[in-house]
Amino acid sequence: MALTEDLDRTEGFVETVSLAVGRRFSWGALVILVGLQFVGNLAALPLLRFTDMPVEPAWAWLLWTAVSFVIVGIGLYLGGRVGLGAPLLEGRLRKGAVAGWSYRILALSLLVAIVGSLPFLLLNLGVSAGGYPPRWQLVLASLDAGVQEEIFSRLFLVTLLAWLGGLVWRDEAGRPSKPVLWAAIILSGLAFGWAHVDEHISDPQVRGALAGVMLANSGFGVVFGWLYWTQGLESAMLAHFLVDAVGSAVVMPAYLAVNRWQGFLVSGGLLLGAALCCLYLVRQRPGSARPQT
Repeated sequence: MALTEDLDRTEGFVETVSLAVGRRFSWGALVILVGLQFVGNLAALPLLRFTDMPVEPAWAWLLWTAVSFVIVGIGLYLGGRVGLGAPLLEGRLRKGAVAGWSYRILALSLLVAIVGSLPFLLLNLGVSAGGYPPRWQLVLASLDAGVQEEIFSRLFLVTLLAWLGGLVWRDEAGRPSKPVLWAAIILSGLAFGWAHVDEHISDPQVRGALAGVMLANSGFGVVFGWLYWTQGLESAMLAHFLVDAVGSAVVMPAYLAVNRWQGFLVSGGLLLGAALCCLYLVRQRPGSARPQT
C-alpha cells in the first residue's frame, strides 16, 4: 500500500513528479525496460559494423538481457522504497497529467540537448569528415546509449545510493533527504564520467583531453540524474538520447560541412529552439504547489 499519493509539485524551476513511497512493484515496467534494452542493442549494430567494432555473439546478448532483469528489477523495487522510478511506465501519473508531463520533459530534454551541444562539439573537435558515420546510424546508436546507460547509471546506481543513504537520513515521508539525493546523483555522475574515459589516461599526452571528457560527461550525468529525480527515468532517457542525437547527427555534420551557411543555420535553429523551450517552461510553471491528498 502506498504511503503517499502520487502528485505533481513545484520545486524550483519546474514542476516535479513525486512518486509514492512504498508503492507496488511494476512488472509491466520491468518487461518494457528490459525490452527497450534489447532493442537498444539492436539499434547499435549498424554503427558497430560501420566502425568495424566487435559485435557481441548471441549468447552474450542473452546473458546481458538476463542480467538486465536483475538490474532493472532492483532499480524499480528500491525506487518504490525511495520515491524514484519511471512514472509513465509504472502507470503512476494521474489521469489528465500525462500530456502536461510529456510536454514538460520534452522541453527540458530539448533544452539540455541544445545547451549540451556545445560541450559535445568541443569534445569532438578532432573528428574528421572522412569516414564520418551516416546520421541514421548515429541516431540509432544514441537510442542505445539513452536506454542502456540510463538504466544502469540512474535507475540502478542513483536509486541504490539514495536507498543506502536514506537508511540513515530521510524525511517524514520516508524519502531520502535532499543532500542524500544530491550525493547519489553526483557520485553516479562521476562514475558515468569515468566510464567514458578509456585506458589511455596514464598517457601524459592525452591525459588533459581525457580529463575534459570525464568532466563534461560527469556534468551530463549530474543533469540526467536531476531529471531522473524530478521528472522520472523517461525524462533522463529522452534527454540522454537527444544530447547524443543532436550532437552527433546535427551539430557535428554542420561543423564538418564545407558550406559554412549550414553551420549558421544549425546554430540559429538551436538558439531558437532553446528560447522556445525556456519560454514554454516559464509559462507553464505554476505559481504554487498542489496540495497533497
